[in-house]
Parts: sequence; C-alpha cells; structure tokens
Amino acid sequence: MTDHRPAVSESEDRLEVSSRRRPRKEKASLLLTNDDGIRSVGLHELARVLAKRYSVLVVAPDDQRSGAGTGIGFFDPVGGVTVEPVDIGDFPAYSIAGPPGLAVMSSMLGAFGDPPDLVVSGINAGINTGHSVVHSGTVGAVLTARTFGTSGLAVSLAESDPWRWDTAAAVADAVVEWMLAESPGLMTLNLNVPARDLSDLKGLRWAELDEFGYFRVAIADLPGQRLQFEVGAPDSGVDPASDTALLGYGFATLTPLTSVETTPFPAGIPDLGSR
Repeated sequence: MTDHRPAVSESEDRLEVSSRRRPRKEKASLLLTNDDGIRSVGLHELARVLAKRYSVLVVAPDDQRSGAGTGIGFFDPVGGVTVEPVDIGDFPAYSIAGPPGLAVMSSMLGAFGDPPDLVVSGINAGINTGHSVVHSGTVGAVLTARTFGTSGLAVSLAESDPWRWDTAAAVADAVVEWMLAESPGLMTLNLNVPARDLSDLKGLRWAELDEFGYFRVAIADLPGQRLQFEVGAPDSGVDPASDTALLGYGFATLTPLTSVETTPFPAGIPDLGSR
C-alpha cells in the first residue's frame, strides 16, 4: 500500500516536505475561510504566507461565527446574502454575512469564479481536537468542501501570549504543499499546532481523535472585550495516540476526517404494521 503520509522532518530546526511535485500549468487555487471572521489576524497571516506560491481567494464571515459547525445559517432566498470586498492583501478577499460553511458552499457553486483546488480554513484561535471538532466552524468548512468533492485543511493553533501565528502558517504551508503534490485523492485533514516556535516543534504526527477533546467558542462581542469559553472533558488527552495528547507533547498533529456517510444497515427493519 502506498504511504501517503507527509514526508515531514522531525529535526529540531526545520520542517521539510517531500520534493515530489505534481506538475501544474498554473498556480493552484486556494479558497481560504475561517470562523473567527474576516478581521482575524490568523486568517491574514495564513493568506499572506500561502499567497506567495498559490492563487488565493479569501471568503470569510463578516463577524465571529465560532461553533458554527457545518451550518450555512439562514438567509433570504430572494434578498440573497450580503458580500463585500475587503482589502487585506494582494489577493481578492470578501466578507460574507454567514458562517464558513456558507462561504465554502457559495464558492463551490461558482459565486466567486471557478471552484478552488483546495479549501484551507483557519488559523483558528484555539485548538480543535477530539470528536468535539464536529462543533467547530473551522473544521465544518472543510467538511463542507468534502461534500462537494474537494479536499480541505482545517488549521488551529493552541493559545499563547503572544499567539504563534507564524508557526501555524509555516506548518500549514508545508501540509498544503504536500496535499497538492501527492494528490492521493479526496482528503479532509484537521491540523492542530502547539504554541511554540517552529524550531521548537517536535515534528508532525498523524493522530487519532481524542474521545472528546477541546474546542473554543466566542459567544459574544462586547465593547472592548470578547466573551469566550473553552469546552473539554476531564479525561481529554489520556490516550497518548490522541491529537490532544500529542499536541501537549509538542507535536503538530494531523487527523484525516470524513463527513456524513452511510453505515452498515442493521439487521431487520421496523414493522409499520397496519399504520
């Protein structure tokens, strides 16, 4: 069986991806979104780094949409959805009045031109680990992309002061390069990055989903402050192979995800009788 894992070095001073490249006639197109909103520093840093090598389009919520999951929100089918251009760099960027799932869906349906080669969501302010990622708008964006047959990478960063956006963007850049070069088929990956300097990372590891894990949600914007809460389970990180545990050990983690799929049918079926 072909090993499709990223060839990423665990050396103390660098991360490296395989030199194998998929030949392209032009730059790969990336759709960037998030659930922290168009003004997020993490989104801007990710877009700045990826725009050096790829054709980047940013379509992100006009405000905080944490905890949106795969939702597309409510919108008036007659009045439509408000979309406004935003100047955040040398690439097209738009705010959309809806969650990241809507940003991805509208892009896939051609609202901003041809569908992208890859969807990248983040950088989220806070980790998204374990089965609780189902609630994350960051992860929800790439799960939405999967329903349209497009690969995606969700990127989340552990909290610190100051935030290590540069580290998360560098790791994401390496993973994006690998995803585009290897092209093993449809992939939906969840990347979590510890709050460390790039040279201090222990490496990049495949990780199982923690039993519950952690996710962080901003529930209100108030004058001068943001009310937030972090949700986790007492036994999160107990399994040493889990994303939460490996992240705590200093590894960046990658977890392949799937969206809603049919499971094997149970034996028998309910009897409707004379109803």
